[in-house]
Amino acid sequence: MTEKDLADMIEAEEKRLGMGSRQFMERHQEIMSLIEQMERKYKKCPCQTDTLTGASNPTN
Repeated sequence: MTEKDLADMIEAEEKRLGMGSRQFMERHQEIMSLIEQMERKYKKCPCQTDTLTGASNPTN
């Protein structure tokens, strides 16, 4: 595969996904918001282990 083939493939995929369109950006923001919510939720979970803090897993 040449660099041009790769560039053409990437361009076609961007077009297929509608990158840069309003709908694409709205869905992207929805997904990013869900990720942030999950990060906040599980950051506060006391049952998670963390090698830096030395927390242990109560199920072990």
